[in-house]
Amino acid sequence: MSGMQADFTDRPGVGAARHWMTVQAGELVENQRVIQVDSEATIDEACEALIRHNIQSVPLYDHRSQTYVGMFDLHDYASYVLSKRATLMGRGNSGSSQEGMLSAAGGGMRRESISPLARKALGDGGRRSSVIMVSDMSTVNPFYSVLPETTVAQVAMVFAKGAHRVAVMENERAIRGILSQTKVVRYFFEHCGVGQPDVADDSNGGGFITRAEDEMLDKTLADLGLVTRDVVTVRPETPVLQALSLLEQWRVSSVAVVDEEKRLVGNLSVGDVKYLVKDRSLINATCRDLVQAGRFLQGVYEGKDRAAVFSVRPQATLRYALSKLVATGAHRLWITEPGAGE
Repeated sequence: MSGMQADFTDRPGVGAARHWMTVQAGELVENQRVIQVDSEATIDEACEALIRHNIQSVPLYDHRSQTYVGMFDLHDYASYVLSKRATLMGRGNSGSSQEGMLSAAGGGMRRESISPLARKALGDGGRRSSVIMVSDMSTVNPFYSVLPETTVAQVAMVFAKGAHRVAVMENERAIRGILSQTKVVRYFFEHCGVGQPDVADDSNGGGFITRAEDEMLDKTLADLGLVTRDVVTVRPETPVLQALSLLEQWRVSSVAVVDEEKRLVGNLSVGDVKYLVKDRSLINATCRDLVQAGRFLQGVYEGKDRAAVFSVRPQATLRYALSKLVATGAHRLWITEPGAGE
């Protein structure tokens, strides 16, 4: 399978047997249904699977070899859209304002950096091309696989490298489940952040969470140094292509949508990219148009609307921020000052 096998031969894990970080990855994906796509499926079909199951990546399975041969991620699709547009413009529209915008954003991929398979997909229009041609096209959010006995502490090391999820392998030919950052956060909060968790005396160990960790949950985001000023933003009227370029250029999964007074009014994430498949005219639309279309389609598939944005204040405690992430099912929280959005 394309990707990297995380190597923990030198890192046997930390803490006592009952500590939350020694819980094994296999336990967190037990009985999980693994969504997969045939490696010969089209790019459109793969994106349809992402929309239908509300996921951001999917493993590609080759029935002939009975193995997983790649991973299709929404960042791959964003890179494909940008590269396809650059290719089309290079065929005769070199003076267009859209091309100038892409060059200024700096987020498009150079054609010489694209794999031969991806270049073939770009050449034939893409819609009939197999998804395997553009899998792993983006270097954002690299794919890793781990063994079931890998501990949460070791998985956290992989997440620290930029991955948002890992595949927990049953064996070389089977995936037991996909373990995401969101799943680990939910597990930690439900076992350590609410109720009466098993708090260990730091000198003796033996608890599910240490006293220092429990006390850290009641510190503010500002005190913990989790407030950053380096936020990538767009305006509601920003072209979708420019927003995609920024996602790739800055290697982020989301940009904040702000008004002329820098107030937070929305959120555009890589998760919104899949809706370009449903309506290709959105490629030439604005961020406002894409977010609104995504919210509508989310309601169609899930029967409910999606909140546009979630935020917290710098003075919020880590425990509160985690509770909001878990309660809303959001992948991120924007940290805002009073008057900057809710």
